Amino acid sequence: MNRTAAIRWALQGLFVLSGCAALIYQSIWSHYLGLTLGHAAYAQTLVLMMFMGGMALGAWLVSRMTQSLRRPVAVYAGAEALIGVMGLAFHSVFVAYSSYSQATVLPALASADAATAWQWLSAAALIAPQTVLLGATFPLIAAGVMRMAGSQQGQTLGGLYFTNGIGAALGALVATFVLLPALGMPGALNVAGWLNLAVAAASLALSAALREGQPAGSSAAPTQGSADGPGRLLPALLMATCLSSAASFAYELGWVRMLNQALGSSLHSFELMLAAFIAGLAFGGLWVRRVGDRIQDLVRYAGFVQVAMGLFAMASVALLGNAYHWVPAILEALGKTQAGYVLYNVATAGIAILIMAPAAFCAGMTLPLFTAALLRRGAGERAIGQVYAANTLGAIVGVLIAAHVLMPAIGVGMTVLLAGAVDLAIGLVMLRALSPGRWAPAVIAAGGVGAVVLGGLLHWGLPDRLLQSAGVFRYGRTDMTGRELLFYRDGATASISVVKQPGAVVISTNGKPDAGLTALMQPPSPDEITMLMLAALPLAVHPQPEEIAVIGWGSGLSTHTLLGSPVPKRVDTIEIERAMWEGAKLFAPRNSRAYLDPRSEAHFEDAREFFARGQRRYDVVVSEPSNPWVSGVASLFTQEFYRGVKRSLKPGGMLVQWVHSYEISDALLAEMIAALLQEFPGAEIYAASTADLIILAPLDGLVAPGNAPWQSPLLAAELRRVGLAGPTDLAVRRIGGPAVLRTYVRLQGGKPHSDFFPTVSLFAPQQRFRGVRAGQLMRLASDGLPLLPVLDCRKTWPRAEAIRPSTDQTMVQAREQAVRAAERFSGRSPGQGRGEGLSRLVDALKLQRLPATPLDADSLLIYAANLAEAVLAHVPATEQQALWDPAAWRKAQPGLSPGMLELLTLYDATGRRDWAVVDQSATRLLQGALNPAPAGVKEQALVLGMLAGLALGQPDAVQSREARWAATVPPASQAEIRRFLKAWEEGGEAVCAAARERGG
Repeated sequence: MNRTAAIRWALQGLFVLSGCAALIYQSIWSHYLGLTLGHAAYAQTLVLMMFMGGMALGAWLVSRMTQSLRRPVAVYAGAEALIGVMGLAFHSVFVAYSSYSQATVLPALASADAATAWQWLSAAALIAPQTVLLGATFPLIAAGVMRMAGSQQGQTLGGLYFTNGIGAALGALVATFVLLPALGMPGALNVAGWLNLAVAAASLALSAALREGQPAGSSAAPTQGSADGPGRLLPALLMATCLSSAASFAYELGWVRMLNQALGSSLHSFELMLAAFIAGLAFGGLWVRRVGDRIQDLVRYAGFVQVAMGLFAMASVALLGNAYHWVPAILEALGKTQAGYVLYNVATAGIAILIMAPAAFCAGMTLPLFTAALLRRGAGERAIGQVYAANTLGAIVGVLIAAHVLMPAIGVGMTVLLAGAVDLAIGLVMLRALSPGRWAPAVIAAGGVGAVVLGGLLHWGLPDRLLQSAGVFRYGRTDMTGRELLFYRDGATASISVVKQPGAVVISTNGKPDAGLTALMQPPSPDEITMLMLAALPLAVHPQPEEIAVIGWGSGLSTHTLLGSPVPKRVDTIEIERAMWEGAKLFAPRNSRAYLDPRSEAHFEDAREFFARGQRRYDVVVSEPSNPWVSGVASLFTQEFYRGVKRSLKPGGMLVQWVHSYEISDALLAEMIAALLQEFPGAEIYAASTADLIILAPLDGLVAPGNAPWQSPLLAAELRRVGLAGPTDLAVRRIGGPAVLRTYVRLQGGKPHSDFFPTVSLFAPQQRFRGVRAGQLMRLASDGLPLLPVLDCRKTWPRAEAIRPSTDQTMVQAREQAVRAAERFSGRSPGQGRGEGLSRLVDALKLQRLPATPLDADSLLIYAANLAEAVLAHVPATEQQALWDPAAWRKAQPGLSPGMLELLTLYDATGRRDWAVVDQSATRLLQGALNPAPAGVKEQALVLGMLAGLALGQPDAVQSREARWAATVPPASQAEIRRFLKAWEEGGEAVCAAARERGG
């Protein structure tokens, strides 16, 4: 390999790195601008438009001067250096811009339209300089390489398109799967910036080695074009390039939207699809590099490529319909593990490649073919930039029209078919008008095949919308028997469906259920309980909730419930997708007040933008967004978002936050709670159902729930239906207050979730796949040992309180089960609905009904320990006295050992909250008073001793006992409680005052 060839290869290698950096920017900019524009779909659209538009402008400007440049590679190095410097400075510039925008500009704008215009224009201006420079890089390096001796047009152009495209595909993957998790958004931009600077330095060195500076064109490759110049071919191919690019980007958006319904709307899925599309483009460029210089009629060849691209794009719609069957098969074959998730990503990337690659491959061929055709006709280097500019301009047009006109009007599938028909038409026009072949048999055949494919797909090939709404990525279900599609609409940001299924009607976004309601004569769904509780809590706690904002429309039930009270004067509901509001009308009359009450107003915009404008301040903000793993939703769980909500609250106001505990880990949930606590340190948490948590976050202190929601008869009836018949039903669902949440965050090592370190959106998709559940808070509250009653004053309710049991509320179930056990044991009532293990336990322990043959000591010990773990935390002290009275036990079982009596003393003292006796008794048991003792019983004694030490104010109450007894009482069933107590003590949290008083 000679010196010139080596430099040529080195420049193409550097262009790989340049492409990688460019897509890192595009990916990270989407995250940044999503913080300004809101929904990820809007940010991705704007970044894509600005990215392509800026590059179009940069390419066009450079195309006007490349022939006069003596050192294009050196100028390319300068452009890369400027891009790198701007990349390193971007985060600081964005933070300053965001602060100025939210504090000064947005509050001064009177209308939503003005605010939207400011945000879109200012966000575009942030990335415009870099995108213009990125657009200049291709024509500059292409001009430099093509001037080198031995360069051929097709080989050079195709090679550069390929290397840049492969780098871009790599950048899309590296940004999301490597840089963001490791370094966050600022760190990822820094990597890209330093990459650009390295490319700049190496390119400048290669420019010097190349001895650039000879008169322009003196070493350029010989031109094969005619002396007449390109003539009418130039405007024709520029128009073809523009229209073809518009169609290609309409495909990309359509494919992403439809694959979201099959693969899930996660950040990982989007980046895999983007990488598959870019890789297809790159390999199209590689094909032209290999064969381009051997093609005699480039225009005719490009015409057939356009026809093939249109056919492949239209056929992809049929493949997309099959993807809804492939994904369940993949899920069934893979384990729900970390390795399984990796394989799932590989498999879904394969699906994306299968669907996208054929058309993308053809799209990757068009630019180098069009450019080479113009160069052969003598258009000169200027044509490189002109074609590149026309291509990127077409991309902008395609994105705008597809996302904001075609998809909402005709649907995603029809948009892809229409774009395919456009490419087919471009190819036929090129073959008919620009190629000497005219109406050759091959051209006629191509047109006929296109017409047949389009007609067949229109009749048979469009995906089944019921299957699209099934959430196959989540449930692995394709059998739609018994399900009826009531509503389906492709909105501007997502596809919304309403499906009637056995027992419920469900509204979904891209196949992911957002809310489900059952018929009135059936038991309520967990979603209904949560949505009504979201409204009941602030109505019960806030003294005068007159101005309320709700984030997310969902079924409209939360808004409807709030309006059931006469107190609110205005309820603003913020929903980004109008199709959601339209679809939820099918839940009428269950949500009728949300639509008909004059106090209700819907705002179709992003919640972050809405609150950033600061036009209105509220007494209550209710936030019920979708699951955090859904792309773009995690930004509603960051400290920066909560800070914006806080600014929108009146004095004495509060935030009510719905948080999902399913499909997410305790570690990620702790990060979101840590972010909220930074702005609302007085927050407390409730359990609406086994799967859903509600955080009540006041600016000031809270009071206990009152009767206000039940003073309206109609609202009271709706609340009773879901088991909320009074304030006690709210109070029993309270897990704990700020100290509990702080300890939970400390235990999990949770750092506040931040806009700039989006760990939730990065890791939650994997946890959704694995079916992870954040259950620690619920387990702590439902555990039978009195952890939270001692630490956080969690109340134990007398059995006279008629608390409605719930089939989907762990804490309520535990309380009801414990009360029934105490009643049956003491003989006060026969009890109903005995659980299997518990009924056997209680029957054996009834003192007035002991078996004729006394129980052996080991069985009696286990029975007593199990009963203690069922009732100590959930039954008031007065109702436990008959359970643990040592004198009654001695009378019924004269042969009880001293150790067994010591255990009963421990339980009796715990029930009475006599912590001095608990401390002494636990110590004696751990020292061997009950020997041998099962490990579980000893661990009970250790935990109760720790609680006693905390209540008595002993220094290092937990650590000292752990150090003393850990070797003989290793962590087992109570390991989680032991860790929690250690974290509580390490945080210096105060024990409930009532517990301390009883301990004294």
